[in-house]
Amino acid sequence: MEISDDAGAYAPINDPIQRETRTVFQETLGLIHIALVAHYGLQESEATELEKDLYLWFVRFCRRPGNESPRQARSFLLVACCQFAREYQRYVIGAGVRSSDEKLDRLLNREPADVARDFTKSLELLNFRLSRDVY
Repeated sequence: MEISDDAGAYAPINDPIQRETRTVFQETLGLIHIALVAHYGLQESEATELEKDLYLWFVRFCRRPGNESPRQARSFLLVACCQFAREYQRYVIGAGVRSSDEKLDRLLNREPADVARDFTKSLELLNFRLSRDVY
């Protein structure tokens, strides 16, 4: 997903918080996309639209008073991703647009924070394995 210029309207691009927010989101986008498409079963176009909404949410979240830094907010970004996906899928399934299966039902019944924690652990394991392959 390419972040649109409209999303940058909240702060000048030369603002360090805005730059860091954009960087953190871009670094996390691969995991977000995997979560939305592979785990929650969204179509590519649906995932792209949710990613845009998620970016706007993240920009606003990082600019709230009291937040340390966008890097430290990454875990909240993953929880929000899982929350967005869960509620969207529940709506789509409830409206009869698509059906569910047992695997998706189990995922939708879990708390978004727990699912996000599992994604984070998977990412940490992958990063560990990749770093060991370098040596």
